[in-house]
Amino acid sequence: MATYSLANERLRALEDIEREIGAILQNAGTVILELSKEKTNERLLDRQAAAFTASVQHVEAELSAQIRYLTQPPPALKASHPGKK
Repeated sequence: MATYSLANERLRALEDIEREIGAILQNAGTVILELSKEKTNERLLDRQAAAFTASVQHVEAELSAQIRYLTQPPPALKASHPGKK
């Protein structure tokens, strides 16, 4: 049972990452739209740029955590080779 809940947790994390990537694209689209205007709203650009940066950093951290998890050997393999990590 624990394996299923861990797998579900990993899938939920990937779904969160997917939503965050959607937010990144939306922020980028808003910035591009604003930059296409003759007179830009600097405050809006600053807010969107900050949100974009924060989202990219969050996605990077979450994807790194997923990669670290996927590259670890299974616990049963660790137990059978106590000298190796």
